[in-house]
Amino acid sequence: MLHAARRLFLERGYAKVTARQIAAAAQTTPAMIHYYFTDKDGLFRAMLDEAIQPLLQLIENAAVPVEIEQLMQLQLQIYAANPWIATLIVNEVFADAGRLRTLVVRQVAPRIMERLIAALTRARDTGKLRADLEPRLAALSLLSLNVFPFLARSVVAPVLELQLEGPELTTLIEHNIRMFLHGAGAPQRGASS
Repeated sequence: MLHAARRLFLERGYAKVTARQIAAAAQTTPAMIHYYFTDKDGLFRAMLDEAIQPLLQLIENAAVPVEIEQLMQLQLQIYAANPWIATLIVNEVFADAGRLRTLVVRQVAPRIMERLIAALTRARDTGKLRADLEPRLAALSLLSLNVFPFLARSVVAPVLELQLEGPELTTLIEHNIRMFLHGAGAPQRGASS
């Protein structure tokens, strides 16, 4: 059901897809969607949960100080492995009539941001990141740095000739980690800030 819903949401847009259509594509019944997910919104939440669960687990289980590099690597790998996330964010969350905006603002984003802010706060408090770092703004910067290439993929890929997979994904991961840690990382002793 998750695979069928993802395909239909991308092809037709969230608002134009019904639970009945998802059930037919998944060769099941609307009653099964209701049983497992309550409704189409529940199915969407389950899709996102499945994709972002590794990131949430890493943040929750991270040693102190949190390994920002590992967190960023996993986040970029999730976006690369689930390109539908960026497409749905653009079409269904950022758009003025975005049907999923309220759902994401109330139920999805707070879970991610709360945990990310806590991880960045721990990293700051243990000296991994700058002492003057504002964790809420650092979380916004980190997410922006990592998600934007995927949100803008249709323009970025042909203009910059980037594939955002394989070796190029590895290069992007390394680049973003350096960019973030250069600005947010704690100054090295004896180095000028």
